[in-house]
Amino acid sequence: MPSLYSDLFKRFQFRVFLYLLPVTALPLVLVLSIFSHQFAAYSEKTQMSQVDQTHDQLLLKMTQELRYTADTTHRSAVDYGIIRYAKLTDSAANMKEIKELNIYANTLLSEQMQKNRYVEQVCLTLHATNRTICAQSSEGTEGLAARLNGPYKSFEPLAAENSKFKGYLLTYTEPITDKISMQELGKVTSWFNMSKLWNEMLVKTSNQGYALIDPQQRVVYRDGVYRGDEFQGEKPGDDVLQTDHNVIYSMKHVDVGEGFLWKSYYEAPQSTASFSYYRTGIFLSVTLLILLCLGSSFLFGTYVSKPLNVLKTLMSRAELGDLRAYWTSKSSKEWMQLGDSYNQMLNRLEDLIKQVKREESLKKEAEMEALHYQLNPHFLYNTLNTIKWVAKIHKTPQISEVVSALVRLLQASLGKKGEFIPLREELSLIHDYMAIQKFRYGDRIQVETEADALTLGCFVPRMLLQPLVENAIIHGIEPAKREGVIRIRTWLDRDLLFCQVEDNGIGMQVNEGSSGWNAIHDLSESQAGKMRRERMSGIGLSHIREKIKLYYGPQFKMHIASNLGEGTTIRMSLPIHQEEE
Repeated sequence: MPSLYSDLFKRFQFRVFLYLLPVTALPLVLVLSIFSHQFAAYSEKTQMSQVDQTHDQLLLKMTQELRYTADTTHRSAVDYGIIRYAKLTDSAANMKEIKELNIYANTLLSEQMQKNRYVEQVCLTLHATNRTICAQSSEGTEGLAARLNGPYKSFEPLAAENSKFKGYLLTYTEPITDKISMQELGKVTSWFNMSKLWNEMLVKTSNQGYALIDPQQRVVYRDGVYRGDEFQGEKPGDDVLQTDHNVIYSMKHVDVGEGFLWKSYYEAPQSTASFSYYRTGIFLSVTLLILLCLGSSFLFGTYVSKPLNVLKTLMSRAELGDLRAYWTSKSSKEWMQLGDSYNQMLNRLEDLIKQVKREESLKKEAEMEALHYQLNPHFLYNTLNTIKWVAKIHKTPQISEVVSALVRLLQASLGKKGEFIPLREELSLIHDYMAIQKFRYGDRIQVETEADALTLGCFVPRMLLQPLVENAIIHGIEPAKREGVIRIRTWLDRDLLFCQVEDNGIGMQVNEGSSGWNAIHDLSESQAGKMRRERMSGIGLSHIREKIKLYYGPQFKMHIASNLGEGTTIRMSLPIHQEEE
């Protein structure tokens, strides 16, 4: 227990806490206790002002929504299409126009409801046809339909206890008038949900009661038990703001249009806590706290926080790869020693990274050089050229064509055009290879190419697809003893180039839970020997996989899918290169 207390006491934060507790808490309690009674009056005044402002904001929001509803109803009533629709009578000659205007009226009323989420229903009543059209189905709105004969251009309270809208509703009706004859053609009526509006506005206020009364003393909206009886003796048009028994009462008159003044009663609980300060108490307490906070912040920031934040920033830069984020700040001896150790760590880390990159570069160069040695038979290239000219001299064009195709393949394998070639040249090499194989297999093997035009200009490693076609012939189609088809497809998907070689050969048995690579490694020694003897390029599937890995990295791969007796599909995913790198 003593050792625990000793460790805790050594913590700098705990020492600061022990220092600030008596220095700040005791004077603050003394100041607040002396001047608390003076704060009460100022607190009450401030709360009354807040209640008055809140009441004004609520009324402003309410009047805005009511006027917006009145304006949208008015725009529907004076709409040319609605007036035209109201003039038409039910007759065979007018049926087409009536149908079109009916759709237009439904659309207009629906848009009016969608623009004002507090409007529950909008209906259009036509005198000529004695017809009523509403924005939504009248099911469950019997109370709404019963009030279509209300007065014009005024909000009237509607008791709708039997409707699905349980709460306080208002109706607003605008007549549809012929501008020439001034004849009333119908009316547009909107139902405004006061409960929905006030429930949203009052959700953030701590009121105990609220009520809206129209000039006929009818309740337009009520929330809570308060009824405004305390204001029965006020003069007409006077606003009242007073307190009584820890409750603040506010009564205001609000104009909702057409000269109608409603009475708005609002009351909120008065907080008993002293949240405002007397100016002398504020000055003394704030000054004291500021001085204490400045002093402690200066000490803490100078000796601990500032150097710690600097070191944290430098470490964040180092994590992102900036190994030059050295410690250069001047601070205490302990921090300088820590900074020197941090700088030495960065230097050592940079040396290790350089060493790893150098070793990886040497390893990659060695592996690429080993691969190139497999594809660099110069003597065979020169010999075949000699055979080609001898065949031409002796007028044997078939041998000349085969040798020419083989020379082109060897020329590509030598890499005289670089490590990467366009995909169209790679496909041309496959055609040369198949021209050679035609002399052995005839028309038994067909190659179908489906290359997206956008992929032909993409650069790929040379001799990438030919070994796959060769593998499909030797291990897929030739053992099947039937006509074979090799399909080569290339396409782009997002930021990847996909190349796929598919055959209908004998395929391989791929056990559940394993991959095509396991099946390839399970080939017998006799098959492997035959493959090495007959393979033209000498490049296996593993070679192609390693080439992709070396050029592009491990995230780009070659996938093998095969079913016994159905064929094999090999798909490669490569990055898109539009020019050789």
